[in-house]
Amino acid sequence: MSRQTAGTRERVHAFEMALTLDEMIRLAPHLDPAHPIEVEGRTVRGRFGATAAPWSMSIGEGRERAIGLIRFAIADVALSIAAADEATATAFLARFQLVFRKGGG
Repeated sequence: MSRQTAGTRERVHAFEMALTLDEMIRLAPHLDPAHPIEVEGRTVRGRFGATAAPWSMSIGEGRERAIGLIRFAIADVALSIAAADEATATAFLARFQLVFRKGGG
């Protein structure tokens, strides 16, 4: 989903992630260490890149997923970035995937 406003385009992504609120708050500052984050309830906000494009990440109520005897927390996550150019939005999404990956291959 995307919305256009005053020279920027907000891109919104929805994910189901193995993530808790505490993990989100711990990892979010790594999206762009040059810009501080703000936490409000279940939402984290910050800025990204040289243009300081605003982004936000909200996490829904957690639930549990089980695969055999292994159980882990999952939640729905909404991620948005309002960037004037596609390159910034693409770089942000790549950084998000890097910061929030959980291992594997």
